[in-house]
Amino acid sequence: WLADLVYSGVPAGEFGRRQVIEISHMSGMSNVKHWLEEHGYDASDEGLCRHVFELAKSCDHTLTKEEIDACCREYREMREAS
Repeated sequence: WLADLVYSGVPAGEFGRRQVIEISHMSGMSNVKHWLEEHGYDASDEGLCRHVFELAKSCDHTLTKEEIDACCREYREMREAS
C-alpha cells in the first residue's frame, strides 16, 4: 500500500491492481530489492542486489524481466564458479 501512496496519484489498490515497480538507470537500490523480492529472488543478498543495480545503471532503458532474470542467473553462476 505504501507504493500506492508514494508512486501514484491514483492508488492502484482502489482498482484491484498493484503498483508495478520497475528497474531502470534512474532506480535506486530499494526498487531493485522490491523487484527481486516480488519475483522470488533473495532480496537480502547484497551481492545480487548490487549486480542488478550495476546492470541498471549501465543501461539507458527500463530493464525487462528477461534481462533481470539473466542478470540473476549470471550472478548465481559467478558465485558457483568461485
